[in-house]
Amino acid sequence: MPADIALDKYVQPKKARGRLYYYFRVVRSDRTEFRKPLPHPFDDGYRAAYRLAHIECFGNPPIDLNPRDDLGFHTLIEQHKAHPKYLNLSKDSRKLRDLACELLLSTFGDFLPADIRPLHMQALYDKLAVRPPTANRRMDDCSAVFAWGRRRGFCDMNPCERIERVQTDGGYEPWPAWAIEKLMTEGQPHIVKAAVAAIYTGQRRADCLQQLRPSQVSDGVWYVRQGKTGNPTPVPLHPMVLAMVDLHNEEMRLAGRIDPNIPVLKTSRGKPWASGFGASWSKELVRLKLHKVEPRLTFHGFRTTNATLIGNAVAKSEVIFGGIERVKSMLGHLSGRMAEHYARRAIQEHTNAETILLLPDFGKHIS
Repeated sequence: MPADIALDKYVQPKKARGRLYYYFRVVRSDRTEFRKPLPHPFDDGYRAAYRLAHIECFGNPPIDLNPRDDLGFHTLIEQHKAHPKYLNLSKDSRKLRDLACELLLSTFGDFLPADIRPLHMQALYDKLAVRPPTANRRMDDCSAVFAWGRRRGFCDMNPCERIERVQTDGGYEPWPAWAIEKLMTEGQPHIVKAAVAAIYTGQRRADCLQQLRPSQVSDGVWYVRQGKTGNPTPVPLHPMVLAMVDLHNEEMRLAGRIDPNIPVLKTSRGKPWASGFGASWSKELVRLKLHKVEPRLTFHGFRTTNATLIGNAVAKSEVIFGGIERVKSMLGHLSGRMAEHYARRAIQEHTNAETILLLPDFGKHIS
């Protein structure tokens, strides 16, 4: 039995044919033995089986399954959500953090955070790994909860730090030029405008739909506070996007409604996007027959497209174009790691294109 799994009182493991089995076992004072098989401690039916075995053996349920409730997951999550570390997250980030907290409670709620080890988190991650981006995001949030709890005495280590993850570098591929051209020439205006904003600003979907407002544009610069990270990012607007802002202002003036806080991007009915963009987007890709393209085309791929185009220019001359810092600044990243992630392909392609010129021209010798 691995030493890092804490078992309830009277629970004993036994190894047979290379597998561990668990039993509720008590040797009474008259030397008689009470023994009842139990599921694995992490299985859903374990807690109920343990309770029934305790009642059958002693005539009463266990008085306190967790004598240290003040150090349990319920308390950890309750205190974490009341702390500024959680409250200062953006609305979208809090939703994702909540999903991670629910996952921890449903999986390990009957155990102490101090009892959880990397092997447990690895098993949980592997269950989610069919969708690597989701699994990685859940693990990031679980890691943030454990890190917060570690500094406050809930656990002595962060069990998420040493697990093996699935790499997802190719999760959001840049759009090929022909696909962008097809969308721009044949797409519906309300979808095309959203795509234009994403391509020329490099910002995320929610920020483009909700934060691109006249009140946040000054002297051709869009001052956006990113919904995911909260990073304030000044984004100089391309003439195409500025023209969309000007058209929006003109429409508002003709309608006799001057409100600088109304978003520029709107539905086909002229209403600000509240929800439903994902469905409209998917429907448009199907209509244009772009939904079957491999690698899959996504709206977030416009952000990668933006970084790739900038990266291609940067790769030509870091001295003139500012290097990776230009990608980092435009996309609003605090660290260079994500900027490098987005620009890696562009820089690699440009470097390889120059490298091929170093090879000798063997073809001239072939008749």
